[in-house]
Amino acid sequence: MKRLLLGMLGLLLAGSVSAGGLLAVRARVEGSMVVTGTIGVTPQGTVLGYTLDQSEKLPPVVVEVIGKTVPGWTFQPVLQDGKPVAAKAKMNLRLVARPLGEGKYQVAVRSAYFGDEEAAAKEMVVTRTKPRYPREAIQERVSGTAYAILRIDRAGHVADAFARQVNMRVLADDKELERMRKLFAEATVKALQQWIFVPAEPADRKPYRIVQVPVSYEVSEAGHLPFREVYGQWQSYVPGPTEPAPWFDRDMMLTGGDALPGDGVYGPSSLSLLTPLDNG
Repeated sequence: MKRLLLGMLGLLLAGSVSAGGLLAVRARVEGSMVVTGTIGVTPQGTVLGYTLDQSEKLPPVVVEVIGKTVPGWTFQPVLQDGKPVAAKAKMNLRLVARPLGEGKYQVAVRSAYFGDEEAAAKEMVVTRTKPRYPREAIQERVSGTAYAILRIDRAGHVADAFARQVNMRVLADDKELERMRKLFAEATVKALQQWIFVPAEPADRKPYRIVQVPVSYEVSEAGHLPFREVYGQWQSYVPGPTEPAPWFDRDMMLTGGDALPGDGVYGPSSLSLLTPLDNG
């Protein structure tokens, strides 16, 4: 089965495929970028204001879309001692450029994550097993990113691990993409199940903690290196379906797993977005 590796300008693949194949490429491939910044929320849950990091590096259309989208969001009010208070959080947004045909694209916010460095630091990993790049994926030069969700017990052991989504950087038919996503999901879960985190604090009586871990797989001549997005530049990818973990507690809402920037460990989103995102 013929595949095409997607480069940084995969939206412009017209010269690499036949006329018939071009339609299939444009139907699958999306441009994607993660934009970071900060957001402030009023006690009522409306947006007080926001800033974007390195806005000068962002395409004007991205700044425009964010400017039309974010101010209209509504969040669940943040409570302190039972009373709603103003809040501020780091903001990570994944924007996508969806092909509409005839060389036109629709830009929209696909997913969002809100968190702070202090919360992330509490999810320190004591023992970390590096996921093994599936041999078959290396041989076929397939790249992608798996977004996993973990349930950690009070002792710091991973009680459950689940790959919620796998985005691919290769173009193939649905059967092939599903096979490769499964390889990356299995490799990710197998490794993360062996991780050990710092134990829960005595004051925290919850039986489990929930964290998210994105894992990048990127083929290179020397083997593989984590894929790094270039800030402000579109990257090509084929988004995978999002599946909720069977044990996922929806009261501990996590917003948009694939908005997480690069490899790392992230706790639950510190702000709960009530406005639906168009995941189309």
